Order: sequence, then C-alpha cells, then structure tokens
Amino acid sequence: MPNIMTQMLLRASNGVGYTNYPDNVVQSFVAQAARSGVDVFRVFDSLNWVENMRVAMDAVLESGKICEGTVCYTGDILDPARAKYDLKYYVAMGKELKAAGAHVLGLKDMAGLLKPPPPSRWSTR
Repeated sequence: MPNIMTQMLLRASNGVGYTNYPDNVVQSFVAQAARSGVDVFRVFDSLNWVENMRVAMDAVLESGKICEGTVCYTGDILDPARAKYDLKYYVAMGKELKAAGAHVLGLKDMAGLLKPPPPSRWSTR
C-alpha cells in the first residue's frame, strides 16, 4: 500500500495477546511488524503503567517507526471529587510517556467516558 501509513495496537508486554510475553518476544515481534510494514505502533498498558510499556516503546523507537504512547482513560476529569484519576494524573502520565520517547500521545477511551464540558461551561470568547 504505497503512501498509506499503517497502524497497530500493541498491548505493551502482552504484545497482541492476552498474556505477558518475555521481553525478547515483544522486541522480535515489533521488529518483524516494522519490517512487514507497520508504521505507527499505538502502545498502551491497561493499568497505565508506563514502566510496563517501556520494552515495547523502546523496540518501536529502535525500529525507527512512530511510537504512540497511549493513556487508557477512565473516570471523569471534570468531577472535582475524583481523588486519583484527575487532570493532574493524566498530565503526569503524558509527561512520563514523552520522557519515554513517545512521538505521539494517544487517548484510549473504550468506555466513551471522555466528554466535553457541558455547554454552560464553554467559553464565549
């Protein structure tokens, strides 16, 4: 497919499966996928554990391909009562992903929880 970028979802140390694989398996899989034409790797960890994403992210970066470090979104950042998953949590994770070498920051919101503020809170400027 000339002039078309391809992308795949990579479950960090789980690769494309549902079990943890040894580092060398993840590294070899990423290298083969990159050689086979995958251009963008969307790397995530279901628990937002960046350290668990590092092997996969490093393998993508080593392959010269685009690494999309991804945050799994949960909760409601507009709710001031949220103790853990507030805006500061997600900003900190975004900074961790940047420091880990991510080229792009992705948001994975499987439950459709991320929403804009209600119209009453929109700026009229």
